[in-house]
Amino acid sequence: MNNVEELLPYLYLFAGLMSSILALALVSSTKSLVGRGWLIASAVLTLLSLPAFRIISLIAQHSDEPRQVFSWNGVFTLLELFGTACFGMFLFSIWSSPRMRLEMRGLLFAFSGRIPRSAFWIMGCILFPVGTLVGFAPYATEADGFVKWIIWAVYAAWCVLSIWISLAVYAKRWHDCGRSGWMSLILLLPIVGVFWFLGYCGFVRGTSGPNQYGDDPLSTKSA
Repeated sequence: MNNVEELLPYLYLFAGLMSSILALALVSSTKSLVGRGWLIASAVLTLLSLPAFRIISLIAQHSDEPRQVFSWNGVFTLLELFGTACFGMFLFSIWSSPRMRLEMRGLLFAFSGRIPRSAFWIMGCILFPVGTLVGFAPYATEADGFVKWIIWAVYAAWCVLSIWISLAVYAKRWHDCGRSGWMSLILLLPIVGVFWFLGYCGFVRGTSGPNQYGDDPLSTKSA
């Protein structure tokens, strides 16, 4: 039983490395693959994080201060987390491609245009878990010194980025319903604002056909 438990981390490492290498091989052989940039990012982050876990573990076993060595695991855990999020965006790109007008860079950063309810919920399912885990990272880690500063820097950068992305997604969902993106300010109302926001953005169907904010994202894609 002990031998099996000792082998499990290496099997996990092997599976992760093989899947990442196969993903990069797929991307290199299929130039027109939808969402290939997200798949590359996911594979690269996985290749950076998984071997690091095992290297840190081996170093810690022979170190006089294993706690300080293991503290670096928090940094590579964040890399793996962002890699998983990138893979989620890759799957979302494939799923959305035949169904709606959607450009991923615009989805994340632009405040113009429209997105349907499905894109709103899927983005929430990708961003909310990542945001929650990154938010706990600075407080859950036992790291100190330079490592802790890195984790806090990642946390601060993610806070700024996630707020921008969230507001951009919300604005486009309001636009789809024919409303101004400034309607997101309703979230400032305690309790009622949150329920109103989720009820409207999450369940109200967008305007059929074009409106003042752009074309219907669910209409047939242009060539």
